[in-house]
Amino acid sequence: MGGRRAPRAIAYRAINTLDASIGYRGRYEWLGKASARLDDVVNLVPARLTAALLLAAGALAGGRLRDGLRILWRDGRKTESPNAGLPMAAMAGLLGVELEKVGHYRLGDPSAPVGAPTIARAWRLTRLASVLALLLALAPRLFQGALHGA
Repeated sequence: MGGRRAPRAIAYRAINTLDASIGYRGRYEWLGKASARLDDVVNLVPARLTAALLLAAGALAGGRLRDGLRILWRDGRKTESPNAGLPMAAMAGLLGVELEKVGHYRLGDPSAPVGAPTIARAWRLTRLASVLALLLALAPRLFQGALHGA
């Protein structure tokens, strides 16, 4: 099983790198657009899963879950990418901050100033979401072991 994962991981990384490396304008515009669309497709599930894991982490850590959901639904599609805005909007809502890329998007409400305490909370939520992702990834093995008495 593990032998099949490496080629998929390499392909995913190549798609992501191509999207980041080749711009939309200029001589290779056709390739840049194709790689960007392919990157959008391969990140449909991971982006949504990341947003869900951040919301779960926020619920466990006493974050602003209602605001996280509200901002995710309201602002999650405001970025050029169909995927990037979802986790960013969820986090903005959980933290009660506004995330802006001037001239491109504005996610969240500026309820709280962004500073060291906000960044520390963001890191805590990110670490907790990472632990939840790890547990989710290990769940099939854990349940398989429990079912077979291992």
